Amino acid sequence: MGAGVRAHDLKHRRHQDDGCEPDAASLAAAYLYGDVLESVVERVPAPDLAVAARVSREWLRAVRAALRRRPRRLPWLVAHVQGRGGSRRAAAYDPCSGAWLAVPAPPRHATPSHVRLVRGARGDRVCALSLSGLAVAGDPLGAAACVAVAAPRVWRVDPVFAAVGDRVVALGGACRLALAEGEDEAAVEVHEGGGWTACDPMPDALRDSASATWLSAAATDQRVYLVERATGWASWFDPAKRRWGPTRRLGPDPAVTTWGVAPGRAGADERLVLFGANRADKEAECTVVVQAWEVDGETLEPIPSASSDAMPPELSERLFPRDDTDDEDDLDDIDPERLSIGVCGNAAGGYVYNAAEPSHGAVLYELREEEGKATAVARWEWVPCAPAVQAEPLGRAILACSPVGLDELAAAVGARAPR
Repeated sequence: MGAGVRAHDLKHRRHQDDGCEPDAASLAAAYLYGDVLESVVERVPAPDLAVAARVSREWLRAVRAALRRRPRRLPWLVAHVQGRGGSRRAAAYDPCSGAWLAVPAPPRHATPSHVRLVRGARGDRVCALSLSGLAVAGDPLGAAACVAVAAPRVWRVDPVFAAVGDRVVALGGACRLALAEGEDEAAVEVHEGGGWTACDPMPDALRDSASATWLSAAATDQRVYLVERATGWASWFDPAKRRWGPTRRLGPDPAVTTWGVAPGRAGADERLVLFGANRADKEAECTVVVQAWEVDGETLEPIPSASSDAMPPELSERLFPRDDTDDEDDLDDIDPERLSIGVCGNAAGGYVYNAAEPSHGAVLYELREEEGKATAVARWEWVPCAPAVQAEPLGRAILACSPVGLDELAAAVGARAPR
């Protein structure tokens, strides 16, 4: 252990020489150091790490060392809420402590009030598109100042934005009334080196749904994947090579009526996790069944050796609760279009939510680290609704997913590094 008697005596003498009564922070700094300190830090909830790092430089080093030795795999769930009058608030869910952290609202001039998402392998970011440019938040919590780039050449009202490596991709969502001759509603542009480059438009199977409203998107370090929410048609785009991959209708279960996609387990072969939801039979324990399948990222074919993962019925029931006005004898008459599943995640795991009613909460899923297992999902866990969403029942909630580092946490809790 790194806690020696000599070091203890030196620290104890330091407090005696000061001639003052030590407070709790100084006592902790005196008696927690070395391997003991790092072991304690490993068990501290993430929101408290930024505060712990303020005690001393030794504690800051211990926090960073503990995070390097035992990195916290699962990403955070970040809820961005746009209220009436242009107000915006945010909250972040730490999967390790199981608690929501309120994020201070940014200055009005720092982040535009009307925001959308940029999907990214390194974490989602909120952004705002205007005639003057595209403003992307500088951190996953949306608290830092935005980074501004030029607006895409084609004016878009509901595009899919994705960050793949150091490139930003804008897909579809073009405004029909603003299209010039030769421009396409399903146009694709890649931002690299300070400018936008036009690429081949979306495949024909996705053209009728070429907007963020109807497409589920996932970004990896190499590609951006698109899945049509209602039909399951899917394809991928490689911005480095400026080319589209195969277009395929994903249909492991024909009963599924709504689809979502997220990055899968990292490895030599890129994989995706495909989520599907459908109304259950009358005899089932819940009204909605949510399943997950592993898909090959290159061919968009289901992994042959993998079987589907089913969300526990008690969780799917909370995510898609039965309407009190629905008669149990009339479940067949329920419109399947009312189902809408949302997904955000990375190679470690992510979150499934009710896209039509984000206020119902979310379900955390964690992916297995090892390959060769029949199922990809190791566990499911309920995530309560963010207080920020509950406080704005008429607001617009956007759910994002990202790793959150110590610097972002320090900014969120107002902590400063020790001097």
